Amino acid sequence: MKLPYLYLLLFVVLTGVFSCKESLKNKVPIRLGDPSLIVTESDSTYLQNMTDDIAPVKKKSTVAQISQMMVQVDSLKTSQKMEAEAENETQVKLSGFTINFSECDVIFDGISAHALNATQNERASQSVSYLQDGGSFMEAKLDISNLSDVRVEERLFVKLGIENNGETLILGDLPKYITQWYNLAGKGSRFVSVGSNSLEYDKLDPAKLRAALEKELKKKKKNKEESQVWINSIAKTRSHSDSPCKLVPTSAQWRIWGTQNGKSVRKLIQFDIPY
Repeated sequence: MKLPYLYLLLFVVLTGVFSCKESLKNKVPIRLGDPSLIVTESDSTYLQNMTDDIAPVKKKSTVAQISQMMVQVDSLKTSQKMEAEAENETQVKLSGFTINFSECDVIFDGISAHALNATQNERASQSVSYLQDGGSFMEAKLDISNLSDVRVEERLFVKLGIENNGETLILGDLPKYITQWYNLAGKGSRFVSVGSNSLEYDKLDPAKLRAALEKELKKKKKNKEESQVWINSIAKTRSHSDSPCKLVPTSAQWRIWGTQNGKSVRKLIQFDIPY
C-alpha cells in the first residue's frame, strides 16, 4: 500500500520542477542602470515630505559666550569676597538711592537718581524707571529687604563710542545693543551688579562705522581738520574691542524675584544713564 503513495509524491515533485522552469523561460537577469526597470511614483500624495528638515542649531555668538564666562568668573570672586565679609562681620550698611515698594525696599549704594515720571507710584508698581544723577552702576551693590529666597538678574543697554584726546563721541546712528540677562552674585539680601566684562556689542561694518562717526562729527560741529583726525583714528578699526572704540552703558535693568508670606514677588527696575 505504500507504493501508490510513493508514486503520488514523485508526481508532485516533478510537477513543481517543470512549473519553475516554465516561469523562468524567456526571462533575463536584472541589469543595473536599465531605465526601463526603474519604478517611479507620480502620485503627489506619496511624494509628500513627512519629516522635518534638519536645520543647524543656531550657536550663541562667541562674544556673548566669552562675556558670560568672564561675568561668571567675576561673580565667583564677588561671592567669595561676600562670604569672607559675612564671616568677619565686616559688611557695612548701604546708603544711596532707595526704592520703597509695598513689599520690599531696594537700596542702590552710592547712587543718586530721580523718577522719569513725576506721578510714578512705587508702592503700587511692579516696574519703575529712573534717570541716574550720580554714581556708577558698574559693580554697584544693592540691598533688598523684607523678601526671602531672593534672586536678581541684570542686563545692560550699550552704545558704541569713539574716544579721542579724552573726548568720547557716542555714535547715535548705530543700534543699541542689549546684553543677555546675568545672574548677580549675592549673599543673603545683598547683591553686586555686573562690571565692565558684561559689556557686549554687535559686529562692526567699517563703512557704517565711518558714516555714523561723520554724522556725529557734523552734529558736534567739528571743523575739517578735527574731523579728519577722528576719521583717521578708525581707519583700522574692525571690532568694538579695537582702539579707539568704547562701549558705553546707556541703561541698566534689574529683575528681582522673591517671596513674602508665601507669595511670589517680582519687580523690574530700570535706570537710564545720561551721556
